Order: sequence, then C-alpha cells, then structure tokens
Amino acid sequence: MTDEQQNQQRLFAEFTPGTAADWEQKARKDLRDTPLESLIWHTHEGIDIKPYYTREDIADLPFTKQKPGDFPFLRGDKTGDNSWLNVQQVQAQGNGHHAIEKAADALQRGADGIYFVVHQQELFDVEHLVRRIDLGKYSISYEVKEQPDRFLQRLYAELERCNVSHRNLKGFLNFDPISVQSSIDHEESRDFIKILELTKDSPDFYGVTVNGTSFSSIGASVTQELAYTLSAAVAYLDRLTTAGEPLESVLRNMQFVIASGTNYFFEIAKLRALRLLWATVVEAYKAEPALAASLRIHSVTSSWYQTTLDPYVNMLRTTTEAMSAVIAGCDSLTVSPFDSTFKPSDEFSERIARNVSIILKEEAYLDKSIDPAAGSFYLESLTNALAQKAWNLFQEVESMGGFEEAYKQGFILGSITEVSRRKFRNIATGREVLVGTNKYPNPKEKVSFDPEELIQSADFDTTRAAYPTEVMRMATELHLRKRQRRPKAIVALIGNSEQRQVNASFAQEFFTCAGFETEVEQYASVSEASDRLLHAAADVVAVSTSEAAYAREFNPKLRHHDGKPLVLLADDPKHLKEEMIAHGYDEFLFEDCDVSNIMRIVHQKLHGEVND
Repeated sequence: MTDEQQNQQRLFAEFTPGTAADWEQKARKDLRDTPLESLIWHTHEGIDIKPYYTREDIADLPFTKQKPGDFPFLRGDKTGDNSWLNVQQVQAQGNGHHAIEKAADALQRGADGIYFVVHQQELFDVEHLVRRIDLGKYSISYEVKEQPDRFLQRLYAELERCNVSHRNLKGFLNFDPISVQSSIDHEESRDFIKILELTKDSPDFYGVTVNGTSFSSIGASVTQELAYTLSAAVAYLDRLTTAGEPLESVLRNMQFVIASGTNYFFEIAKLRALRLLWATVVEAYKAEPALAASLRIHSVTSSWYQTTLDPYVNMLRTTTEAMSAVIAGCDSLTVSPFDSTFKPSDEFSERIARNVSIILKEEAYLDKSIDPAAGSFYLESLTNALAQKAWNLFQEVESMGGFEEAYKQGFILGSITEVSRRKFRNIATGREVLVGTNKYPNPKEKVSFDPEELIQSADFDTTRAAYPTEVMRMATELHLRKRQRRPKAIVALIGNSEQRQVNASFAQEFFTCAGFETEVEQYASVSEASDRLLHAAADVVAVSTSEAAYAREFNPKLRHHDGKPLVLLADDPKHLKEEMIAHGYDEFLFEDCDVSNIMRIVHQKLHGEVND
C-alpha cells in the first residue's frame, strides 16, 4: 500500500464511500414528490445535464489519468504555471499614432500585450510602432481586413532597418477569410504562403488565425462553435498544404481566437474539448503528435452577451467570462470594456477591463494552478460530452465537402440561426436572463446616448442577445425625449391570491425593463379598481386577476377613459382568449408569452400619440 493510500485510509476511514445509486436514492428521498428527472437541464448543445455527477461518470474516460503536457493536451501544454497574457485591444485609425501611444501607455499600466485592430493597413505607421514599442519584449498582434502579407512585409522591413531581430517577435496576425467570409480564394492562399515564409524564423509569432468568434457572436451553441472552428481550421490546412506549404509549418502557425461566454462551466469545458479535438485532427493528418501542443488559444470576452442597458453589469459578465477562459488554460486574454456596445471606450472603461485580468492573477492567484478543473466529475464529463457532440457535427460538415461547401449550402448559418432564434425566444420570455436588460433593471438608469442615433449607427451590434429587448427600451426613450415624459404603466392588482401577486410582479418587471414608469396599485374589488383607474394618467393598464369574471367586468368601464390606455390582462386566458378580446382587452402578459409582440403593440400606440 502506498503512503497516499495509507493517508487516505487514516483520514477517511470513518466515511462510507457513496455510489451513484446511493446518491440517487438520497436525492429522490429529499425531493419527495418532485421527480429527479425534472432537474435535468436540456441545453442548446443537445446535452442533458444531470443534477449531480459521481465517480462512475468518469470511470471510462481515458484522459482523466493524464497530466498537463501529456498528449492529447486536453490539460494544455503548460507545466510550470497557468500564466496567460493580458492583451488590450486598441482600435488603430489612419496612421495609428494615437493608438500606438495608447498602447505604449497600457503596457506600462498592466497590459502584457496589445491587439491592434488596424482599419487602414496601408496607412498604419509601422516605423512609429517599431520605435515606440519594444516588439521583442511585448506580444503585439494585428487584425487586418486585406493584404495581410503586405502589412507584414512592411513590418519585417522596418524591423530590419532598425536592427530589431524578427526572431523575437511575439503575437499573431488575425486575417481570417474562411471564418469571416466563408471562403478563401487563390490570391488569399498565396498571401498566407508569404506570411508563413516571413514568419518561419519567428517561433512566437502566429500567422494563421481561425476566428471562432465569428460563430459565437451570432448565437451559435458551444458545440457549433467548436465544430465549425475546427472545420475552418481544417480548410486552412487543406488549402495551404495543397498549395505546397509543409504541414508542420501550418500547424506550428495555427491559432484560435475563441470567445468566452457567461455559461461558466461550459466555457471551461469548451477550451479543454477544443485541445482534445485538435489533437485528434493532428493525429488524423499523421503529423508529429507533439505539434498539437503548438496550438495557441487567444480568448476574448463574448460580444453576444454584452448589453447596452445597465452597462456596468458588463463588468461582472466579463469577469466570470475571463475566469472561465483562464481556468480552461487560454494563452492570452482580451477583456472588452463594459461600454463598448454604445460608444468608443475611454480611459476608465479600458483600465477596468485591463484590471480584470490583473486581479485574477495577482489577487485570485488563478495562475498558480494548471487545469484546476481536473478531477471534477462534472467538468470532466462535460468536456467529454462536448467533445463527442462537436466531433459528430464536425464529421457531418466534412461529409458535405468541408467548411466552405457546407457554408455555401447554407448548413452552417442555418443551423446557427436555428439555435440563436431559440435563445432570443428564451430571453424574450424570461427563461434566460440578461441582468439589467430583461430582468432586474435599474429603474433610475439615465441613458447617456442618443437612442435614435445609436440604433441607426452601422457600429451598433444587432446580433447580440440583448438587441431585441434594447430596441424596445430605445423606443421608450425616444418617446420620453419627444413628449418630455416617460410613458406610464399601472399594474392593477385585484385581490390577494398568490398567483395574482406573481402575475403582477412579472408585469411590473416587464414594463420597468421596457423603460416605463411603473406602479403597482392594490384594489379590493373590480368596481373600486375601475372607478379609480378611470381618471388615472396611464398609457398601459395591466390587470392582474386570475378570475375570468373579474376580467369580463373590468375593461368596459375603462373604455370611457380619456387617454384610452391599452388594457392588458396579466394572465394567460387560455381558452377564454377570444372572449377577453371581445371584452376589449388588447393583449395578454404572462411568463413565456411573446413579449416582443406586446411591446410592438404598445409602441405602436405610443408612436401614434407622438405623431398626433
């Protein structure tokens, strides 16, 4: 018996090991009349998450015994610590002088690297960059929209003129026509060959980037993001090796940019599954298995979950997103500023974003443990489930002829749209929560931007999860600015039953999220409510009562109201819907209803008032 086994025996001998059957028996007993199966979470990934996991769930998984640095590198290739680079994104317009100065300042204030988004690559002043920032010391990366080889050629020529060794260059070049444009033409293939030739002696600079963010930013599931990122990477491998580039050269230069979302444990498992699947691809190409360890993963906080309303909540979102990426072992990380959805970031929001990564390292010590998810029954099982689902989808794409052909057939965008629509519907009905947007709003929030100008701006991201809800709120803000008053909703709570209280609370939160001045008024009877509301200043009246008789009696009196408010029933009338409409109710507001349709009706009325 080993010392470890003896220690375990001494420490835990008084406890009886619990089997999966024991846990199930205990759970069913504690739940009483609630079926254990009702606690299963059915995810967008097609994976059913159980309420608990046990040792039996990972007993047959081969990677549970592997250590960091072992093939297939599920736990990464780090063996000393879990360090990552804190990379700040900087927009570079024109010659980029302002961006370069901002970058130089950020590098002195906690950033480990810079990610320049270069808008006009032919104007970007690489001479000023090389003289202002030590490219041999810091990781400096670049996103360009066209002619990436020419940009890199100018950079390398300037390095040579300044006697700066290109061998010490660190960072990556982000030019990804396959993920972003769905295909790569012959000229772009030649561009990549030139890039790989230039960077062959720069081992820490990566020239081939695959953007998984192209899928996650439009609502893809984690499974889809993994499968389609992998498929796009294989498309690069095939194109570039067919053009004559050695397989080893392409593999060494491969990097993934992956978004980290708010689904905390799934995001941890995602990067682990990605490394596992990438090793499988490398093995399938009969390349040296160790080349799989060359894969670099740059994580960015998700744009899909960023919100315009109550934007300070984005600080909390990006913190958990960053934690997921770091725990999963990303190589570098960019945290988005909390206000990036509605204006250019400023010094304050950029500093807060930069400091998230610093706090996770310096105060939370997340760099001290490699793969802290190791051994977790849930996370190990989830990693395996995601890998299997993603691999099956990847094989389906390959059977269609690969990424470019599957995209051309509409399969990739079609499948993502199907998932994103379900997500939008869940947000609209409140099943999925965006704090501060469709739940727990800040009623005192003052919008600091012009809603109409923002909505019409080409930079306003309309693919985000919050966008439909935000548009409703923007419409309310426009009404406020044109009429110099905030629209008002009164929730009329008649009686004291528990269900009426629930319905009233839902209606109150709904209209508060929509930017209305909202009041809940309690009434003992229908006659009292209708008499007092007859002269109340309200644009909408939501009646919370579960008895159809009350509902039938209530609305006729309000037809004589001078303001003619919309009258909603805060309940699901089910088979009485037509009868309620006949009695003058405009719509029905309840959990799981189509709230976007209700707000469309409400704003049609408000818009009509403004035009009048």
